[in-house]
Amino acid sequence: MRSAKLEPNETFVAFQVIPRVREGNNFEIVDKAIEVVRRSGVPFQVAAMETTMKGDLDQLLDIVKQAQQVCLDNGAVEVITNIKIHNKTSDAFDTFCTYDRGVTPSNHMFVDEQSD
Repeated sequence: MRSAKLEPNETFVAFQVIPRVREGNNFEIVDKAIEVVRRSGVPFQVAAMETTMKGDLDQLLDIVKQAQQVCLDNGAVEVITNIKIHNKTSDAFDTFCTYDRGVTPSNHMFVDEQSD
């Protein structure tokens, strides 16, 4: 059986931080976590329930760790972090799960420009 090679920068990580604070608004802390992603420079999309990033898995997981830490640094007494990871190989160009399908203005940053 042939092993498919993972394409570089073809990993998607979606995550959600749920900080618990004793006082104040936890949405302000979530905004600080999103700022960590924004400053990282990786392609990302913020949605109502999670933030999705594209890039190298190790780098993306480091960003998630930093986002979780910034929640703690800004008053959260605990943080629940939900993480989803999607990898694809060069053999995945015609599969159901590829993000190349259904490109819309809100998710275009995840699809490489291809000439026709």
